[in-house]
Amino acid sequence: MTAFTATGFTSMNQEITEKKRITREDFLRMFSCQLTELPEQLLSGLNRINTEYHEAGLIEFEQYVLDVLKLINLPGITRTKQQNLEAFEKGWEENLGSIISGNISLERLKPKYFRGSKFLRYNKKLIVTDNLDLEYDLFTLARYLLFTRYLSSAADIYELGCGSCQNLLMLSEIFPKKKLYGLDWTHASAKIAGLLAESRKREISGIIFDMMEPPADIFIKPHSAVFTIHALEQLGSNHRKLLSFIMAAKPEIVFHYEPIVEFYDPDKLLDYLALAYSQKRNYLSGFYTALRKLQEQNRIEILESRRPYLGGVIHEASLIVWRPL
Repeated sequence: MTAFTATGFTSMNQEITEKKRITREDFLRMFSCQLTELPEQLLSGLNRINTEYHEAGLIEFEQYVLDVLKLINLPGITRTKQQNLEAFEKGWEENLGSIISGNISLERLKPKYFRGSKFLRYNKKLIVTDNLDLEYDLFTLARYLLFTRYLSSAADIYELGCGSCQNLLMLSEIFPKKKLYGLDWTHASAKIAGLLAESRKREISGIIFDMMEPPADIFIKPHSAVFTIHALEQLGSNHRKLLSFIMAAKPEIVFHYEPIVEFYDPDKLLDYLALAYSQKRNYLSGFYTALRKLQEQNRIEILESRRPYLGGVIHEASLIVWRPL
């Protein structure tokens, strides 16, 4: 995910629409699930956080579009693989330093790119909120739902691109007896996973893993679950080896909660902006198309694919669930 901050504009005359709230019924709609499937962490979180918003007025919408276009045209917005690795190593080192100097918590493992914004893409619209952390708050609640819905039956859980290891901490609290594996190309991530295992007395392992060049000596146990969340962006179109690695491992279930460009509609302005941004940054492309082709070849089964329209500031994640055959 990418940070984008837009604040202010209160001195400008602008259209303010009716205020609304994001509720549990919205999560049922977005993820097509039953009330009994919503975990307690999600339900209590909705009671705790401010989910109030209004749909963007004309002036707010124009300001948002202008800011996104300016961001897309910034010099240096694209990076090489080495530059990406260095940036993420530095970022996760900051999180590592935070938990070394203090208590381990979800807040201390929060990725620094969540800087807050009053703007959010939601339900096919641009919305405006006083809760500048609403993107992160809703992202957290969605993860609790995804984890309990898709990972409950697996004994071993592998996260590819575990980053700051915040997901591993969440999983260790939800499933204290499961074996967790965090795979990432940075050394800082492996160190954080080690600290989590030591402090929480859980079976958590950190493994150095380059998704563009998966090591041949990494073994995924049978009947396991594999997932990625906001981790595949940096692959661009270079995802063939990763898919081959996952298929060879034959986990019971795989899910991705990632920005999927194939789900965007280029004839809609917000989606066009998200596409332009993803293309400029050379983010993940062709991934869902590759999965569809593998399904046509009867090599995998896609169990679910949906766009919840629960967005970020510039682009948004979609859900794909599948399994190798």
